[in-house]
Amino acid sequence: MPRSRRPSRIAIRRRRVAETRVRIGDYLVERGFAEKAIAQYERATELDGHNPDTRVKLGDAYFEAEMPRKAFEAYRKALRIHPRHAEAHFCLGEFLCTHGHIRQAVAATERAVACDPGRHYYSCRLGDLYILVGAIDTARQQYERAVALAPHEGFYHYKLAELHMRLRDFAAAVAEYELAVQCSPVDDFYCARLGAAYLRDDRPEPALHSLERAVAIAPDNPVYRYALADVLILRPDAERAQEEVARAGPLGEYALDGLRRWRWRSGVTPLTEAGMLPAYEAELGPARPLPVGLAYPEDD
Repeated sequence: MPRSRRPSRIAIRRRRVAETRVRIGDYLVERGFAEKAIAQYERATELDGHNPDTRVKLGDAYFEAEMPRKAFEAYRKALRIHPRHAEAHFCLGEFLCTHGHIRQAVAATERAVACDPGRHYYSCRLGDLYILVGAIDTARQQYERAVALAPHEGFYHYKLAELHMRLRDFAAAVAEYELAVQCSPVDDFYCARLGAAYLRDDRPEPALHSLERAVAIAPDNPVYRYALADVLILRPDAERAQEEVARAGPLGEYALDGLRRWRWRSGVTPLTEAGMLPAYEAELGPARPLPVGLAYPEDD
């Protein structure tokens, strides 16, 4: 019987040099030197042309360096070498999404999930893409899949909660935000989101506690203090609301936009409409009616 062919010493040496080049490229990418990394990855592919992982890294570096044609071709070459390379499919999907080819991106990401069904982030990202094409129920299934695969990852609970908010299922949104906060108890963003969902679910007391927690975690964020003041007015506790506004200080344009978004999300009536906190008038301008029928801004 013929003996199996073993790689020659030269092939082994070339592969080792290629691996070293890849490590150098990784180091350069981590420090933001994509173009220098490209030179290392290109040399690595010359030395070891049958490694799909290197092709994917080269594609990512091309992508970062705004060389789209070369990035696309690198991903395609990786898939020609290994048609079931999950990361190559996923990176190709991200490339297609960035360039506006959403349905093709969905197909590529579906293949990534099929090739590596245990990779929870792939399922989460596929859910994002399904939302872009209007397949809301399918998106929910993918988020639920990500949650099932990584139940202690707060980000996936957050994504599922956001979808429930979109569907105006506020009780379900509250449940998922609560799990997100349990997974990431010092994440002020999740606490603020939970507070808004509580208000939509007509639960002002836990909303107050969530916003107090957000303020405690990020005391320098003025949006949280104004949001807390909104909830305090509902108690009513105008005196403490005034204190929170005073602590927040003047709001810049970015913070003003953040506050308007939070109010849109939570459904809170601007305090100027109640005429209780005149300081808001100077900060926010004349009160405007809140949108009807939307759980939160579509561009969130």
